[in-house]
Amino acid sequence: MNLKTKLRKNTLIGSRILKTGIAVFITSMICLAFDLPAIFAVITAIVTIEPTTHDSIRKGLVRFPASAIGAALAAGSVYFLGESPLTYTIAATCTIILCQKFKLYEGTLVATLTSVAMIPDLQNYLLLSFLIRLGTTSIGITVSTLVNVLILPADYLDNIELRNQQHIEQIKKTLNESFQRLTSIRDHHYKNMGTYENLKRNIATTDQLLQFQRKELRYHRFKIKKYRRFSIEKQTTQFLHRAVLHFGNLQYLPKNLSFTEYEQILLKRAESEFGLLLTHLDLPIRDSYFQFIDELNNHLRYEFSRSRPSAVHNQVEYDHQLSGKVILFYELLAIHDLLEDLHHHVIAKSVHN
Repeated sequence: MNLKTKLRKNTLIGSRILKTGIAVFITSMICLAFDLPAIFAVITAIVTIEPTTHDSIRKGLVRFPASAIGAALAAGSVYFLGESPLTYTIAATCTIILCQKFKLYEGTLVATLTSVAMIPDLQNYLLLSFLIRLGTTSIGITVSTLVNVLILPADYLDNIELRNQQHIEQIKKTLNESFQRLTSIRDHHYKNMGTYENLKRNIATTDQLLQFQRKELRYHRFKIKKYRRFSIEKQTTQFLHRAVLHFGNLQYLPKNLSFTEYEQILLKRAESEFGLLLTHLDLPIRDSYFQFIDELNNHLRYEFSRSRPSAVHNQVEYDHQLSGKVILFYELLAIHDLLEDLHHHVIAKSVHN
C-alpha cells in the first residue's frame, strides 16, 4: 500500500464532503448577494452532490423539473387553503405522486423539500414567490453540478486498487477455511459461509466503485494512463469474481466425504501451495508447484475413471453423474487455472507500472 493510498484511506474529510461545503458556500454567497432566500438553494446543493460527474449532470436535469412541480404545488395549495396542516399534506403528497408519475424518481426528495419549505413564506405575491423559489433551487442545482464537474473530480482508482489487494487476502482466508471444513474430522457441519459471504459483498462494493469510475472517465478520456489503470483493475476484479464462483462451489460439497491418506496429503499440499502462490503473486512460480498440479490432475483423472453415478440419498430416485470427490478435485484445478491467470496478470501489471 503506497503512502497516497494510506492518506486517502485515513482522511477524515473526503472529497465529497469538501465539495458539499464548497457548493453550499458558493450557493449561499450568490443568493445573499442578490438578496434571495438562500435556504432552498442550500438544501438543493446539499442533496445534489453525487459520486460522479455523470450522475451529477444526469440527476441535475431530473431535479430541475421535479423542483418546478414541487414549487407549483406549494403555491397552488397556499392559494386555495392558506397555511394549514392540510396544505403541507397535499403539497408533499401530490409532489411525490407527480414525480413518480413522470418518472422523476431522483428528483422526488429535492422537490418535496422545496414544496413544504416554501409554504410558510407564500402569503402574498404567489407568482413572484414561485419564480424566486424556483430560481434559487436552480442556483443550488447548477452550482452543485459545476462543483462536482470542475472541483476535485471523483477518482476511485486508489480505493479500488487497495480493495483488490484486500480481496486477495480474503481469498486466502476463505480458501484456508474451505480446506479446514473439508478435512475436519470432528465437525462435518463446519462451514465458512460467513467469510465467503463477506468476500462476495466486498467485491460487489468494488464493482460499484468500478461503475462510478467508468462513468467518470467519460469526461476525462484524454487521460490514457488513467483509463489503462482502470482497465487493469477491472480485469483484476473479474479474476476475483471467478474465485468467488469456484469457492461457492466448494461451499456446497457433500458433508460426508471421506478421504484416503493420499487425498488428505493432496488437500494439505493444495492449501499450502495455493496460499504460497497468493502470497507471492508477483514472483515466479516454483517448479514444485507445477509438479503438484500434475499430481492433482492425475488424481482427478483416476477419480473420474473409477467413479459411478451415485444416489443423492436413499429416498431419491435419481443419481448424480459426478461424485463429490470429482467435483472437489475439478474445482481445485479450476482454482489453479484462476491463480495462474491472476499471477500473470499481476506480473503484467507490474511491468506497466
